[in-house]
Amino acid sequence: MTGPARRAAGLLVPAVALLLAAGGCGRGKAGTAMGGSVVALVGDRPVEWPEAAAYIRQAAGDDAKRVSPKVASSLLDQFLEEKLIERAVEEAVPKAGGPTAADRRGDLIGRRARLSEIDEALLRKEWAARRAKDQGAPLLRVSQLIFPAKDQAEEGRRRLERGQPWIDVSRALSIAPNSATGGSLGFLAQADLPPKFEKAVWGLAAGAVTPVLSTPHGFHIFRVEERREPRQGTFEEEAPALRLTLGEERSSAAVEAILTEAREKHPVSVLEEHLPFPYVGAFPKPEGRR
Repeated sequence: MTGPARRAAGLLVPAVALLLAAGGCGRGKAGTAMGGSVVALVGDRPVEWPEAAAYIRQAAGDDAKRVSPKVASSLLDQFLEEKLIERAVEEAVPKAGGPTAADRRGDLIGRRARLSEIDEALLRKEWAARRAKDQGAPLLRVSQLIFPAKDQAEEGRRRLERGQPWIDVSRALSIAPNSATGGSLGFLAQADLPPKFEKAVWGLAAGAVTPVLSTPHGFHIFRVEERREPRQGTFEEEAPALRLTLGEERSSAAVEAILTEAREKHPVSVLEEHLPFPYVGAFPKPEGRR
């Protein structure tokens, strides 16, 4: 939920390409005028700047004009991915269920991730496989907070230092996929951590928190929940964390697959000249507008 550079460049659908070649003064398939407030196209649907700006402000805690182009571009990419997932939910067969948009999104991701298949038999199989792989290696149970901007990450660190509960900071500020439940990453071996995170995390005692760690995709704070020597835990003790880890792994893979299919069906392009910042994100710009 903070994320890797994974977006593939798309091609404009012919009707939109002709529209842009004509100077952007016509109308898209959806019949919406291509005015100066249109900052991107998701297939045949224009994306208006006010909606994107509101998303960036909410995530960054400041106006898009006052955050770095890198952060603003990354958040715009996230917003466009949300639009792609919305299209996938709309077009899901069978229809995604639930009374709210969030429920329908969760239903689609859950189906694609086959979360209902994570039963005790699968958990036991995975537990045995991971135990064999990690035999002889100590484990850490780690939680994370992810922030889109450094000032938000520093505010999160200050709240923790003032004694605010981790779960409250996670729910209020973190953009980790499971921030509502504290951002648990489950048990990790030392080799599971990227080198930059390993140096900051591995030597910490249980309950200790890292400084703010920057990456190209956001800012992280980690907390070590528990240190465990190899083969210390039983299946019954470790099954809840393993269920969460498997669910996160499957859900992340499902979201990637949904986005890949949606990008192919509804190619995305960014109209940088309509943005108040230089776009340095991962989506393509229309030909002739680079």
